Amino acid sequence: MKKIACICLSVCLAMTLLCGCSKQNTKSNYSDDVVVEEIIVDDTSSGTDESSSNTETPDVPSVDNSSADNSSVDNPSQNTSSKADPVSCSHSYDGGKVEQKAELFKAGTKKYTCTKCGDSYTSSCPVEKIKLLSISNSFGKNALCELPYICEQAGVKEVDIAIMYRSGCSLDQHWTNMQDPDNDANKYTLYRYNSADGKWTWSSDDAEAYNTPITTVFEEDWDVIMLQNSPTGAANSQSFTNLSNVINYVSGKCPNAKILWHMTWAYQKDSQYLSTYQNDDILMYDKIIECVKSEVIPNTKIHSVVPVGTAVMNTRTSKLKDRVHLADGLHLSIDVGYYVAAFVWYTHLTGQSFYDFPFKSGYSIVDENIDIIFESAENALSDPYEITSSIYYR
Repeated sequence: MKKIACICLSVCLAMTLLCGCSKQNTKSNYSDDVVVEEIIVDDTSSGTDESSSNTETPDVPSVDNSSADNSSVDNPSQNTSSKADPVSCSHSYDGGKVEQKAELFKAGTKKYTCTKCGDSYTSSCPVEKIKLLSISNSFGKNALCELPYICEQAGVKEVDIAIMYRSGCSLDQHWTNMQDPDNDANKYTLYRYNSADGKWTWSSDDAEAYNTPITTVFEEDWDVIMLQNSPTGAANSQSFTNLSNVINYVSGKCPNAKILWHMTWAYQKDSQYLSTYQNDDILMYDKIIECVKSEVIPNTKIHSVVPVGTAVMNTRTSKLKDRVHLADGLHLSIDVGYYVAAFVWYTHLTGQSFYDFPFKSGYSIVDENIDIIFESAENALSDPYEITSSIYYR
């Protein structure tokens, strides 16, 4: 029995020594997987992250980091995804990818993706190019002056606008000028904006020194042509007798252009020129609407009506009512008035909401009250033949 007990004791001691050696020697006969698993167990038993980080790492089969594939199982640190958590990511979005191309009167869509985490969002985008000709007077010039700057901030790449201007010019006068364009009495001042120049230019240093025949602008193609009547003619149905003649002339010169009617505004209530309408701006506005419905809309060659006059009337119901016009009560102010009109034109032409891009005008009165200007324009586009009272009336 003693001999047997000694033998057992010797076997136990040998096994103990053998086990102790195997834990200290990583170059064992076990597979690499078993060794790595054993190391992980030993690390987690250390109790805290701090003690774990200070523990000397046992010998592990080396990994060649110069390899093209650094995602080896033998190098777990390389398995971490390069994508950030969308919730905590400080997003950095790319320039966007067009999903649906825009066209005139219809906005497109563009998808923007974060280069860090892959988060994305979709927004509207405008057409790349707007080429517009206006055959009008000072009211047309008022409406379009700030349009190029809105277009460029919204992302329209090419803007080309020409305004054939004659002070107070009516449809009847336009028709006369078209029939005898070389007569000095029938010439226009040409205002032109092109993205390449980034500024307005005109054909004369003296805006009243008309020197451009109307035939000049028809030597090139246009996407859109704006027509309008004189300020008083817009409210008088008898002054539309030559509308078809003017439209036929224009569509004959530019058969592919869309013809748009610029619906102008009533004079301001305290204007001395409002006496014809019993000093009632609402009465004049109603007359303008009647003419649009009876004389303009029935003409099938007119693509659509741009309701600037309604947007101006909407603004008059807000706290900016005294800022939408110049002192004469006729023309739009170069800040509030110009931008109310231009935003109506922008959205009508592009289909893009002005809420979909950041905008700064440089006029404090405009930037501080942009919600009122947006509201006036948006309500006019939604309800073009009715005045909508502003929620910003004080």
